[in-house]
Amino acid sequence: MKLLYATKNNSKIYNMKRRLEGMPIELLTPNDINIRISVDENGKTPSQNALKKAKAYYEKTKIATIAADSGLYISDLPKNKQPGLYVRRINGKELTDDEMIDYYSNLMKTIGGAGDAYYLTGLALVTEYGSFTIDIEEDHFILTEKRDEKHNHRGNPLDVITIDPACKKYYSEMTDEDFKNMGYKFEKECLNFIQKNFIDYKYDAVTLIKNRH
Repeated sequence: MKLLYATKNNSKIYNMKRRLEGMPIELLTPNDINIRISVDENGKTPSQNALKKAKAYYEKTKIATIAADSGLYISDLPKNKQPGLYVRRINGKELTDDEMIDYYSNLMKTIGGAGDAYYLTGLALVTEYGSFTIDIEEDHFILTEKRDEKHNHRGNPLDVITIDPACKKYYSEMTDEDFKNMGYKFEKECLNFIQKNFIDYKYDAVTLIKNRH
């Protein structure tokens, strides 16, 4: 079963492939099929933006497509200062990785150096059988002004200033095994979403068609 992941972010691609190990899915990326699509992500929720991307890629390729989008929320910040859906785009400017790290490190200094935060991640899946969406409030973490100087991030710049409150490690220093052992909510719900709306749904639809004949 082929599934196109509508992202060019190597870290997201790596993590999705890791997640799908053992499932009957061949994960494709835009690079694999040499396609580039620009999508105006002007939705009001992560899942609305994800759906815009998934629809655009599906309409172009007719390959079942999954897409994701996230908003960042920091507990001690007032509503008007929340990054929300504009995690990288600050005051109309698209930040580089280093600018992004510096911005959020300095932002955390304004609230004491560290604070509770979480991502609200939306998933969207578009197939020949329909469109499906979900918004998932991920496990909370600590965002800090202090950067992990020993490890590089793997595609998500904020990993070097993000600490897991349970294992006390920066995301940038955590191994695949660490992430697996933590049993994060997003990992479980993402797999359930794909299983229910792609694998099971397709199997049920094909079975129904066969039975009609």
